[in-house]
Amino acid sequence: MASFARGDRLGPYETLDAIGAGGMGEVWKARDTRLDRIVAIKTSKEQFSERFEREARAVAALNHPHICQLYDVGPNYLVMEFIEGAPLKGPLAIEKAVEYAGQILEALDAAHRKGITHRDLKPANILVTKQGIKLLDFGLAKQSGPLQQTDATLTEALTQRGEIVGTLQYMSPEQLQGKEADARSDLFAFGCVLYEMLTGKRAFEGESAASVIAAILERQPAPLTTAPPLERVVRRALAKDPDHRFQTARDLKAALTWAMEQSPPSTAVKPVHRWQWIAGAALVAVGALAGWGVSHFRQPLADDRVFRFQIDPPEGGQFTFGVVTGGIALSPDGRTVAYIAEGSGKTGLWVRSLDSTTARMIAGTEGGGFPFWSPDGKSLGFFTATQLKRVDLAG
Repeated sequence: MASFARGDRLGPYETLDAIGAGGMGEVWKARDTRLDRIVAIKTSKEQFSERFEREARAVAALNHPHICQLYDVGPNYLVMEFIEGAPLKGPLAIEKAVEYAGQILEALDAAHRKGITHRDLKPANILVTKQGIKLLDFGLAKQSGPLQQTDATLTEALTQRGEIVGTLQYMSPEQLQGKEADARSDLFAFGCVLYEMLTGKRAFEGESAASVIAAILERQPAPLTTAPPLERVVRRALAKDPDHRFQTARDLKAALTWAMEQSPPSTAVKPVHRWQWIAGAALVAVGALAGWGVSHFRQPLADDRVFRFQIDPPEGGQFTFGVVTGGIALSPDGRTVAYIAEGSGKTGLWVRSLDSTTARMIAGTEGGGFPFWSPDGKSLGFFTATQLKRVDLAG
């Protein structure tokens, strides 16, 4: 397709100003002469495939406040809502990052429920407007099937630096392995975006595209300098195995909401320390617990003196503290400890009052990890391999 100039016509659309251009085509601000409204037109140098046109028409049926509306599909162009905004950039304050994250997840949830995946979620496709977030190019990243290792895009990425690297840094492991992307692939990309909103850095970086791919497939990003519950949510979203991630955008949004309840705005941002614990008695100096990444104190103990408190593992069992199951969580009133331990052949969540010498395992928490308290101290949240769960301590 030849380049356009101001005032050119594409069907009923009159071009106004060039917005951008790339290897695939051009983007223009234009006017729909039939409805007298401003639109954006994305042109392609190639004719769209029949499958792509079908997918684009499905996307056009999406109507959500945080998704850029697709108005029309031509043989080699797309007509969409014209949006005034700026691409998403970090770092952002935790509260603002989670606010934007919630809007992104609402958009993803709406599309996923219609069977539509984004497949190219990244900051460049997320605009910040006065009304909030807008997701661009929904479901339009691919015109064919799953990415194959013989595709030119991946071959070029392995040997070059450039624009494709930016896209690769938000691709899920299964996409890089040539498998079909699904909703969980979008959630992996979302984890990368959230990490970048919080830190201002990409979750996976490298000197070349090949090293970026290796990082996505084999390594974990550096821990977040934020509250532990939020770190755990991001880490779950970035799980290499799709089965180990949150399975829906709605579940991920619920986890973020709960994590923020554990890390109120007044909480200072601190590094997350990953401790390797020695199995045996856990000696807890309550005055030092805040530095261990445990739950936030909301009420001080009546006696603010530092004292020594010993927790023994269950009889015949052992503690399972570490990077896989997390550490100790102290209740908001500072009077009860929750932790993960193995007893009677089962690993689960245990609680013990500082005024008692006995602990009890909470039913329904088998296989759980990373415990944290609700703000009122009446329930505990924890993570399983695939879910965020809550248990009421009152039964």
